[in-house]
Amino acid sequence: MVFREDVMIRYLYPYRYQASLAVFLMIAEVLVDLYQPRMMASIVDEGILGAGRGGVPDPEFVLRTGLAMALVVLLGGGCGIAGGICVNFCAQHFGNDVRKACFRRILSFSMEQVDFFHTGGLITRMTSDTAQVQTMVSTALRGVVRSLTFLCVGTAALLTLDIHFSLVTMLAIPVILLEVSVIVWKSNPLFRLWQQKIDGLNQIMQEDIRGARVIKGYHQEKRENLRFGVANEDLADTQLRVLMIISCMLPLANIVMNAAIAAVIYVGALDAASGRIMPGTIMAALTYIVQILNGLLMFAMILQLFARGLTSKRRLQEILDQGNDVDGDGCALPAGRNNAAYAVELRHVFFHYPGQQEDVLSDISLSVRPGEMLAVVGATGAGKSTLIRLLLRFYPATSGSIRVFDTDIRDYSVHELRRKITVVLQRTDLFSLTIRDNIVWGCDDFSERSVREAARIAQAEAFILRQPEGYDTMVSEGGMSLSGGQRQRLAIARAIVRRPDILVFDDSTSALDMRTEAALFRDLDGYAQRRQAEGHPLTRIVVAQRIATARHAERIAVLDHGRLIGCGTHEELLTDCPLYQEICASQSQTEEAVIPHG
Repeated sequence: MVFREDVMIRYLYPYRYQASLAVFLMIAEVLVDLYQPRMMASIVDEGILGAGRGGVPDPEFVLRTGLAMALVVLLGGGCGIAGGICVNFCAQHFGNDVRKACFRRILSFSMEQVDFFHTGGLITRMTSDTAQVQTMVSTALRGVVRSLTFLCVGTAALLTLDIHFSLVTMLAIPVILLEVSVIVWKSNPLFRLWQQKIDGLNQIMQEDIRGARVIKGYHQEKRENLRFGVANEDLADTQLRVLMIISCMLPLANIVMNAAIAAVIYVGALDAASGRIMPGTIMAALTYIVQILNGLLMFAMILQLFARGLTSKRRLQEILDQGNDVDGDGCALPAGRNNAAYAVELRHVFFHYPGQQEDVLSDISLSVRPGEMLAVVGATGAGKSTLIRLLLRFYPATSGSIRVFDTDIRDYSVHELRRKITVVLQRTDLFSLTIRDNIVWGCDDFSERSVREAARIAQAEAFILRQPEGYDTMVSEGGMSLSGGQRQRLAIARAIVRRPDILVFDDSTSALDMRTEAALFRDLDGYAQRRQAEGHPLTRIVVAQRIATARHAERIAVLDHGRLIGCGTHEELLTDCPLYQEICASQSQTEEAVIPHG
């Protein structure tokens, strides 16, 4: 399902009253600005030149009109300030809402959608593109209203002074509009390219910051500097092309505007010489034409901002229009799940990654009973982790079905499915929170006792208590203050504290020494037995590279190039599965000596 959410309409609608007030105040400010030349003309013609008084100046008239003009300026300034407040209120809240909506949608993305947009591109859209659209909204509420009001009302005011002045303006406006149209037409296609170049630059920055230790370890700073430099040069070249085009706009418009001012002075001088108008009227006309053409120039600059803003709007719209490819309508968990025949069942599952033709998984049929422990082994690239991703609906199966407690996973809501299935991934992600907060992250129902129990089962409590503040010790960004094994144990504790019905380890004990791993599985077995006694059996699926890890399971599934070629106990596979025999033979005898058989 695709959610249509128009950025401009949907997210401005809650602030429509403030936006309407901003428009009204902007118009009022411009009208006040356009009234001032009239007052100035009166001061010059009547107060200073004494028109209607035989050429005798009228100081009192100058004082009265000057005071009135000061009050009008104050009124206009007040409208401008209030209008600016309303504009900023709308723009900031609009940007805030759009950013939050995009972030919510990104968090609901399937892995396929994340792969399509790339992390760097998503960051650019959340930051740069949102800022561009926010600027466009602010400009629309303030700049467009002001410039169009100057253009329309100013032209009407100019008409009331002298038709010749309006003719000059009518000749200047099309020339400026033609210049602006050509410049916008030339620069518009480059704005999307500009944002794409920022995407690429952000992607490199993210990769290099995340992989800083690898870069230093391989002494590849120079290589990455060069790669960043190429991307940065591409961005700079694109920006330069855009800015060179745009830089032509102001000088060309100024040429036309100054020519128009010279024409007004010339026409005004002829009319004044013939006695048709007074010098004050010429001053007012000059002010009006400057205001009109400045308004037009402002509108030209706004069009350039709009061209970039609309490009960013389309990029944000692409995020907001994305549905969740793997999310279903959802259902409640079947009440009789403990009596289900299978906790997990795969029926003729095929899968290939988007954009690829070759199947990563081919005709996988496999079942796991409630409370059972199943290990999945195979060579690198056999499809083990892919199998887990399908179970969690990170990707939809190309064909076949996956059932959890006798219900197809597509009939569960993602929230319900992942509440019942908890995975510990090989790559451990921790957050800049305390150790306790990292353990209970994602768990709403927990107690201190359950936190400590999860830490003990995960073999984490001993090193936690050695930390300066125990469970309240802060973890550095990405967990870099902890070793790989410590991070994995915290991730395992985080999974256990959720009390899932199905616990999945995706090669998540690879950083543990064999003695610690043996203690972990021993305590996990005890925990599973307690869950069984409570009537809530814990089903475990363990993706393992080491046979010593897999032998903890009641059954072992063997994958080879995406196909299930064997499933049984360790002893059965040693007899019937040649690939399993090869894997066992390749494992060191030391590992088997540390972990007892059975």
